[in-house]
Amino acid sequence: MRIRSLVQTTAIASLLVAVPVAAQEVPSTVTLEQAVSLFHGVSPELRRARNRLRASIGTAQQSRAMLNPTASLTNEDLGAYSERYFTLSQGMDFVWNRGGKGRRAEARNGESRAMFLADSAQIVFGLKRAFVDAWETSEEVSALSETDRVVAAALEDAAQRYAAGDLAGYDLRRLRVARATLGRRLASAELSLEDAERRLGSLLASDGSIPRVRPQALQIEAPGVSPTLDPVDRALAVRPELAAAMWMTQALDAEADLVRRSFLTGTALTGGYKQQSDGRNGLFLGIELPIPILDRRAGAVDAAVAEVDRAESEVALTRLGIARDAALADARLASARRQQQIMGGDGMEEASALLDIARVAYGEGEVGIVELVDAADAFLEARLLESTARAELWLAYFAFEHAVGGFPGGATNGETR
Repeated sequence: MRIRSLVQTTAIASLLVAVPVAAQEVPSTVTLEQAVSLFHGVSPELRRARNRLRASIGTAQQSRAMLNPTASLTNEDLGAYSERYFTLSQGMDFVWNRGGKGRRAEARNGESRAMFLADSAQIVFGLKRAFVDAWETSEEVSALSETDRVVAAALEDAAQRYAAGDLAGYDLRRLRVARATLGRRLASAELSLEDAERRLGSLLASDGSIPRVRPQALQIEAPGVSPTLDPVDRALAVRPELAAAMWMTQALDAEADLVRRSFLTGTALTGGYKQQSDGRNGLFLGIELPIPILDRRAGAVDAAVAEVDRAESEVALTRLGIARDAALADARLASARRQQQIMGGDGMEEASALLDIARVAYGEGEVGIVELVDAADAFLEARLLESTARAELWLAYFAFEHAVGGFPGGATNGETR
């Protein structure tokens, strides 16, 4: 745990100094790496997490501080007789509580750092999901637009042929229905695309604006994962949520030790100098001790011990949850890769070729309107299926990366696990 704490402390130091910079122009198109880099500098959520960490560390450091001494000066003037006292008092709790306070502060520091890592990981994971969502929606708009252009051209030709008496009214109406359906779907997709791109832009803008930011295309295949990587073992070794739960248990255990000794809280050592008008001057020394008769703190001790037991249960539950998440993320990624392999890496090219063949055949009179519409529908569904499969693969990859706490030696995700 100490080694992990040192590693996390070094990683966190670089994040804490990444304070917001002056407002900068957000590019209209970004890669995933550029989006993550911009996000580090402008995200108010990451800034809030940094501030929360600093506040928690300060509170933990303060909790181990020694008690301040108190000084007083008293003057008693009784006519011919007078007395003056200079008194200095020092609470003595730190003598027997210093070790417990130190352990508690160290554990609270570790818990705060681990929670910061977990929070920042979740925040950056959300950015990646927004990026993939915007990319998938843009692919949907592209596919609908291309299909709409084909149907629109066919509809114009069909109208001329119908006017010349070379085309049945049914075929013309079929094309009009197909064009209207595509138009409604395209309008809805364009609205969704604007929302997705503005959502991405709002995450990258430092001035509170919501510019439209277009994500660059994701590569067909997500990066591979080392076959020697055991997802469950990796997750249990590095996920900060488990570290936070373990640190919390140590903090509560230290708190329980302090509560057990709390019956002596209030002990103080007093000393000073006394000056009397009769010349009997000198030093004096006293001690103040609580008498644990009316309150033996039994209830507080039981509550503190119960909190430790609860924290230990939280550790066990967190361990199970992390192991389950890692295993499920591994299975999801494997399923997404199989789906991608089944479809092949050139799905878009094949879909485009299918539509081109149908357009040529229609122009040469080898296929009719219904067949052309069917080919356009097939092209559209193939394009949408391919982009959905690629988006699901990348989402599964990012979910797996998050579930295992990042890849060994990989680029930072913002959480620097």
